[in-house]
Amino acid sequence: MNKQSLITLAATSLLVTSGLAHADTTDHQGLYVGAGYGLLKVDGNEDFDEEDDAVNAYAGVQFNQILSAEAGYIDFGSYGNDVFSSAVDGYTLALKAGIPVHDKVTLYARGGQLWWESDLSATDDNQDLDGEDFFYGVGASFALSNSWDVRLEYTRYDLEFERDEIGILAEVDDFDTEVDHAGIALQYTF
Repeated sequence: MNKQSLITLAATSLLVTSGLAHADTTDHQGLYVGAGYGLLKVDGNEDFDEEDDAVNAYAGVQFNQILSAEAGYIDFGSYGNDVFSSAVDGYTLALKAGIPVHDKVTLYARGGQLWWESDLSATDDNQDLDGEDFFYGVGASFALSNSWDVRLEYTRYDLEFERDEIGILAEVDDFDTEVDHAGIALQYTF
């Protein structure tokens, strides 16, 4: 090995181990709360497409640097058209797995269960529905300080309205709606 290769190897080893030592001093455990705002893109059968916005709040526990569990509430607001509209909100329970890519940046994936309620309106008929469906998403968390983070995330909610639930639309077999949520949230860790 020549002298330059040895110096490069030593410098690289020093940088890597100092980065790992710094990462080990960061506390990645504890309770956190957050609230966010985002935009929705709703896709369903026919022309049930419209952009809307949503608000959410959540609380979670970070078990270690990688894994956390989260419970939350999301209000999707109202969306639809003159013939058919829906107002949906619900509660979530999810697991979140993250990988720190920098001292202040973590990339994560999140997935879990959504328990939702909907007020469905079609012409002159209204109906209250509820259901439970899976959701999943990805995001990035940016540390502003030891306690404050900003999260940017993209989440897909797959809502399924069954024929027996949507009697007001008896000619429709099933009505599956994909709700995409792109949002920003502010999080505080205790």
